[in-house]
Amino acid sequence: MSLETTFKLGALVGRLAHKFLPSRRQQILRNLTYAFGEEKSLEELKELTAEVFERTGANFLSSLQIPFLNDEEILKHLTFEGLDDLIRERKKGGTVMVSPHMGNWELFAQAMFLTGESDKVGTDVGTHYRPLNNSFINAVVERRRKKRGLRLFPKHTSTHRLISFVREGGILGVLADQRVGSRGAAGTFFGRPTTLSPLPHLIGKRSKGQLIELSCQTVGTGQWVIRLSHIPELSAQACADTLEAAWRRSPADVFWFEDRWRIQGKDPLKFLDKYTEESGVTRPLRLVNFANGQGALPHPDWLITQEVASIDFELDDESISRALETIDQSGATPPDLFVCHDHHKARLKKLSRKIQILSASPKIKLSNILTL
Repeated sequence: MSLETTFKLGALVGRLAHKFLPSRRQQILRNLTYAFGEEKSLEELKELTAEVFERTGANFLSSLQIPFLNDEEILKHLTFEGLDDLIRERKKGGTVMVSPHMGNWELFAQAMFLTGESDKVGTDVGTHYRPLNNSFINAVVERRRKKRGLRLFPKHTSTHRLISFVREGGILGVLADQRVGSRGAAGTFFGRPTTLSPLPHLIGKRSKGQLIELSCQTVGTGQWVIRLSHIPELSAQACADTLEAAWRRSPADVFWFEDRWRIQGKDPLKFLDKYTEESGVTRPLRLVNFANGQGALPHPDWLITQEVASIDFELDDESISRALETIDQSGATPPDLFVCHDHHKARLKKLSRKIQILSASPKIKLSNILTL
């Protein structure tokens, strides 16, 4: 098939997935609400959810075909913006390409070999990646990438190897927009407190390299733009700000299927200890307390707010689900955490769509997360 046909077929698959996968549909809508809940209406968010399914299907199928096309065929579907930024910064040494999960992600792996400026950009290119779950497809994709001379650094490659590669003048691509847990750097993403990947800026600092945004935007049927721009500050927040700008330019291209803002772990609010009032948080986390009384939180309300709500747990599951949906839609963003008594935790966990649940029982020590 032509790449245009593959793209259209993928969009059709995405439309069908939107219709028949209600849990995934709800997950995308929740993530979009976390990002745009103060800017878009519920109807606009639902329309964008449908568009995300279509675009994800189109980009996914297209990305599987890209490794089997020659350079001339790929360039019929690809344009570049910001090559001057890349060429200027390449004169200074090694480069870390900071990328989000959006657009036709296989083009990220191919892009540096297609600029037509290899004498100025260089061809010593590597990517830090997570191998595909399907080992057969992964083997094919890796084989095609290696034929170009792309260096592959799997997820658990030592940071020392990555730094050495960039220090020696290499170009290293890093996908940097995922949730990283408590080990990440504290920062804001769409104004919300979250942890950010420290990998790009740490590699940049230790290798004395430069940071460059590398993002991909769909601009037509089987047509993409690769955008390159210099990130002047070597910090996790500067990388996050650049990635957020890319997500905002084309939200339908973003892979919203990951729970980017999900709160997890045995001490889920520990990362909030890293914040100061100068952290730039404009949209605090939202905690909803079902435990018949508001507790004291060890964090200020500009980081996390608490509201008391009531649910009759004697009701059937469908009624409780509707009550939770009402609570979801009662604020500019859905809740990040729930608090309830121990005997309701299992049921609430089943119905709450993966939201972190804290216990209100005085028998369980919560590391001072919540005192009732």
